[in-house]
Amino acid sequence: MPQISTPLELHTEIVRPEWIDHNGHMNSAYYVLAFDEAGTSLFRYFGISEEYRKNARSGIFVGDYHVHYSREVVEGDPLRFTHLIIDCDERKVHYWQEMFHATKGYLAAQCEVIMLHVSLSTRRVTPFPPEIFAKIKSVCEIHAKAPPPEDLGHVIRIRRKESL
Repeated sequence: MPQISTPLELHTEIVRPEWIDHNGHMNSAYYVLAFDEAGTSLFRYFGISEEYRKNARSGIFVGDYHVHYSREVVEGDPLRFTHLIIDCDERKVHYWQEMFHATKGYLAAQCEVIMLHVSLSTRRVTPFPPEIFAKIKSVCEIHAKAPPPEDLGHVIRIRRKESL
């Protein structure tokens, strides 16, 4: 595996016309799609590809998914994504993604995910193959040295200056 950066940068994207809603910015559903495509790049990095799914009859399923929207993006905006592995075990990966405007540099959104390795035959969570888990674990160990993201484990609520 090449040198491991903290965080990993593996995916770029352009905001597509069909992702724009009636407010003139990227619809929230397409943030999820863009993060999902970035996550696919992350797992390809670990060796989980379409070929892997066909041969191993295993794939990755979302166990939990949280998106925090920080700033809007509009049609044609270039995006770049970062990935930080927060934790892992033989069956699961907890990771954090950030979406940035690629030229202006601002943070557009953050995404926290728990991904599960699942047998496509039994539809049950199953261990990663040793060679794939070794790659995931090595990145996880390096990323563990980074400070945790400020909004990791974010709880949704209305913040009030005073109670009602």
